[in-house]
Amino acid sequence: MIPLLILTLISSVYADNCSYIFDDIHYTRTSILTIKGLPTNLAYNPNNNDIYFTLIDLESLHDDNVQTKMDQYVLRNGEPILIDNVRGQAAAIDVKNNKVYIASDDGIGILNASNKVQFSNLKDEDVVYLYKAVNKDELYVVTYPNNEVFVVDVNNNEKRRVEYVPCAFILSVDADDNIFYECDSKYVKVLLKDFQEPIEFVGIAKNSARALAIDESNRVILAANDGLYWLKPDTVVPKKLMKLEFVPSGIVLNDGVIYLATNGVIYKYTNDNCVPNIMG
Repeated sequence: MIPLLILTLISSVYADNCSYIFDDIHYTRTSILTIKGLPTNLAYNPNNNDIYFTLIDLESLHDDNVQTKMDQYVLRNGEPILIDNVRGQAAAIDVKNNKVYIASDDGIGILNASNKVQFSNLKDEDVVYLYKAVNKDELYVVTYPNNEVFVVDVNNNEKRRVEYVPCAFILSVDADDNIFYECDSKYVKVLLKDFQEPIEFVGIAKNSARALAIDESNRVILAANDGLYWLKPDTVVPKKLMKLEFVPSGIVLNDGVIYLATNGVIYKYTNDNCVPNIMG
């Protein structure tokens, strides 16, 4: 039998540290980075636990007279490392081939061991968003200024326009080739494979979508202003999995761990030390 004092202490620690609930599972939260600016476009490399993010300078973002300043970083062993030879705007991880693709205003590059980017695809094009297809050697690419979406075959550098997706600011593609996207800062939609008309999700406020990611179970997770949602391809009603007390700017999930970014910080959520139903 657990002594009452020990049980009280354990329950208190659990209540304090495991108060974040995602999909009915309790999580604890830690800050893994504090930095000036807005970290966004999170990407995680499970081969070495590196986290890639774009850091937006908020002063330049709100100044219409200057170009928004953005820098690409890798968070390695708790230290942010600037990738300083490109104007980086997003990253995508090819886990199978252990490659890191960096989107820049001068095309797509591959990050080398010295944290420098070497040109790879779409030279001279302004690439603002990247997504690596799960089961194919393809990159989904969003280009400026019209935010058009293309697919690039990384083996032969061929590019084709994605039909029926007019534009995208955030984008994710599941293992079944269903394309989830948000366009014109309005509503989130999905274009099912082999269909021509996208479907709009209901119940998500206009202008509230911030980031998309896919977890290890091939679930598409949306980070919105008020929380995290599971977007299913077979229903227009998303399932809310988590409430948030801040506006997120980036999300990535890996092996039960959730990374969320917001203004000035990146959080890590884990459930390793959370033991609900301790009396059972």
